[in-house]
Amino acid sequence: MGIAHERLRKMALQVDEVIDLIRRQNTDTALWPHNICSDYMESAKNLMHYAAFRSFDARKMQKGLKQLGLTRLANAEGNILGSLMNLKIILNSLLGDSVDLEKNQILSIGEGSELLKKHTNGLFGEKGKSRRVRIMVTQPTEAATDYPMVLEMVKNGMDCARINCAHDGPEVWKGIVENVRKAAKECSATVKVAMDLAGPKVRTGKIHWGDRPRVKKKGKPYIVLNKGDKLTVSGDENEPVPFNGNSYQKSNSTAQISCVPSQIVGRVVVGAPILFDDGKIEGEIIEVGATSFQVKITRAKPGGAKLKSEKGINLPTVDLGISGLTNKDREDLKFVVKHADIVNYSYVNDQDDMNELLEELKQLGADENLGIIIKIETNLAYNNLIDILITAMKRRHLGVMIARGDLALEVGWKNMGMVQEGILAFCSAAHIPVVWATQVLEGLAKQGMPSRSEITDITSSVQAECVMLNKGPHIGEAIAFLDEVLLNVEGSHHKKEVLLPKMQWK
Repeated sequence: MGIAHERLRKMALQVDEVIDLIRRQNTDTALWPHNICSDYMESAKNLMHYAAFRSFDARKMQKGLKQLGLTRLANAEGNILGSLMNLKIILNSLLGDSVDLEKNQILSIGEGSELLKKHTNGLFGEKGKSRRVRIMVTQPTEAATDYPMVLEMVKNGMDCARINCAHDGPEVWKGIVENVRKAAKECSATVKVAMDLAGPKVRTGKIHWGDRPRVKKKGKPYIVLNKGDKLTVSGDENEPVPFNGNSYQKSNSTAQISCVPSQIVGRVVVGAPILFDDGKIEGEIIEVGATSFQVKITRAKPGGAKLKSEKGINLPTVDLGISGLTNKDREDLKFVVKHADIVNYSYVNDQDDMNELLEELKQLGADENLGIIIKIETNLAYNNLIDILITAMKRRHLGVMIARGDLALEVGWKNMGMVQEGILAFCSAAHIPVVWATQVLEGLAKQGMPSRSEITDITSSVQAECVMLNKGPHIGEAIAFLDEVLLNVEGSHHKKEVLLPKMQWK
């Protein structure tokens, strides 16, 4: 009894310490951005409380709580201070001490979940009782003219249609929007339209076929890179480089390609890692000049990797100093505010980028119900996540997309799991819905057959409020399959909590 009492006393002191730590943190609303939406006032407070809680290493305390059979606070993001106060009451009661509770305006157990549900419904529309997690689907160009295909998507379970402004143009976008609206009406379903701003993504420049007569000019031209090759990256966007794919390069030879936008040449530094085409080719910057820089290729597939134009370039350790909105984005926003329900904001890095979008929406007279989904796809965005979320809370309807493709390259493959968990946790604390994106059921959508890892990925995706599928020839089948699996998984999982349904054996 003495040992148990001493353990309880020690745990009670630790809980008091954490509560005091949270209260000491500066969560004065006067320091927040002006005009935070009233729907998010409690959420903003809870987010700051949770940020303070995570500044404390709670692992030893969690182990002690587990040994006592008490909550480990592992799922308490949505109402962290309320959960701690509840734990304080339990511990003090077990110790036989009176509990002197101040009158605190804090979220009680369950209120955080209700706020998250409310905000999710506000962004994506009300959902029936069958499935909690929404399905977002990237629309192909054909969706502008192939109504039966769009209708099948809606019938199979699509809740949100995503249009990528990096492709096509207003005429195609308008056709897609009209088909989505028509299909939703025919099915008596709520289907939101989300439009991705292309953003300031760094990409490879143009490559041309050249004038070599024996080159078979089919498909996109490319350059071939092997491990050990040198590649000159030029800032001259107007001088496309020639195709070199008909003769594989010898080790230590120099290929050339341009980059868009050109100003990144002035930001790179020697020794910085660089990745091309979603990390298929890796290199290190070995020399920097006035108008170009040189890269040594450190990884490429055996036999040579093809690098084409308009492929992504990632510089995870370099602050490129590029604004969140490009001139194209500003022009595209004029269409978005008239036709879409949600704008997906690409390559946000900090609160200044967030303010830039908010100001542009204000100038365009955007409806207050236009939602914003913030795409977290850079290391800077992850490091500035709390400030970005607090700044975004000026709008009524918000979401966050974990853009795992670019983000994994930015933070490193080995860190991606931890980063993903961090984004999910802080968004839960802010009661902001999360979209689980990039390569979900990619094999099924593109080849008609899912891999085993894709199935387990769906199981993990129920931690979010929405799952995004990319386009592919088998997209209808992929939507139906995802709908069915999500229904099954939600019977045993609620976000990251494991539920225990009755099990039966024949």
